[in-house]
Amino acid sequence: MEPESGLLTAADERLRRVVALVDALPERGTIDALIAPMRPVLARLRPPRPMTLTRLLFVPADPLIVPAAAWTPASPAIPRSALLSLVAQVRAALGEDADALDARMTGLTMEAAAKVAEFGALLWPRAARELRKERVPADWFTTGLSMAAREAIVRPLSALLAEGVALVRLAGMEGAEAVAEAERLLRAAATEGPAALGMMLALLLRRLPRIQRLLRIADEIAPRPGGGAAAPIERALEFLVGEISAPPPEDAAVAEAALHFHRAARTLQQLQGAAASVREPGPAARIEAARERLAEHCRARFAAAAERLAVAAGPSEDEPSGPAGPEEDARALLRLEAVGRHLGDGEAYERPLREAAARVAADGRLARNFRLRLAEILVGPDAALALVGPAG
Repeated sequence: MEPESGLLTAADERLRRVVALVDALPERGTIDALIAPMRPVLARLRPPRPMTLTRLLFVPADPLIVPAAAWTPASPAIPRSALLSLVAQVRAALGEDADALDARMTGLTMEAAAKVAEFGALLWPRAARELRKERVPADWFTTGLSMAAREAIVRPLSALLAEGVALVRLAGMEGAEAVAEAERLLRAAATEGPAALGMMLALLLRRLPRIQRLLRIADEIAPRPGGGAAAPIERALEFLVGEISAPPPEDAAVAEAALHFHRAARTLQQLQGAAASVREPGPAARIEAARERLAEHCRARFAAAAERLAVAAGPSEDEPSGPAGPEEDARALLRLEAVGRHLGDGEAYERPLREAAARVAADGRLARNFRLRLAEILVGPDAALALVGPAG
């Protein structure tokens, strides 16, 4: 077994210990590759991570960090492979101030929100000014990215870092105040060019619920080279819908998968309504394609979860469990079905649900009352009674 696959199948507590050991290393370097396959699981577990200069530096742009393989120069995102070189440039520019900041962060984790804001206010504006300089660090070749790629990353990233304090404060704003601040941020980013506007829009669409208002503002200020579509909006929407239409992690529980698809479907619905306010047809087409991908992922996850429910309902010597687990999974399966029907193609959910109920009802290893109760959750009382049969 390869090391990555062994780590991916480790128990959650063991995974936390592995991550803690890697976090404690003074120089992680290529060891970061061990963590890469586990990032979706870590996003779910959210273990406390030590506060470091690297993590602090990229707080304003964190939702936009993607694997290097998923990044393109047109993407309003930041490839993970560029982070170490960028932070090295900032650290060298700060000199002793970086060492002093390291000392103040010792023993803290990224959950210390007040300290993140305090130290970030010292770091982000200076980092933005430093990264705007044209000097290219000698270690940039280690990123595997071209010099042109660096230009595509650094200028819009600098615009976000310059507004890092405002972006952190935005999380505590609501209503008209949040919209007004978002509009200011979009207009400020637009002065830095289309790439900065696209990156700021992608970030704000992730953080704020007023999607339609944000798109309308961006549509008003976005440049239209040659009379074509608004490239910043296209890029931001492509990034957002790509994330939304992605399936949840393979190891996600049924309840987690149902919540993932519910949130994604709700956001896509908001985007579909908002796309009508954008002057160009491109966004609407992208959103519809994302909805179809999401529906496909939801059908596949539902069918797999229905199959596993029937298997997991029986006793297991390796992993014994009480009846609460299968019952909760059955209820979560119905929530997943409701999301799938909302996305379309309701008939695709009927057969797997009936087959799962039939398998549970016929499983003689289980007590009759439990079989009846589980089948009743899946297909209703009358159908469940017909499947299980009369008592005695």
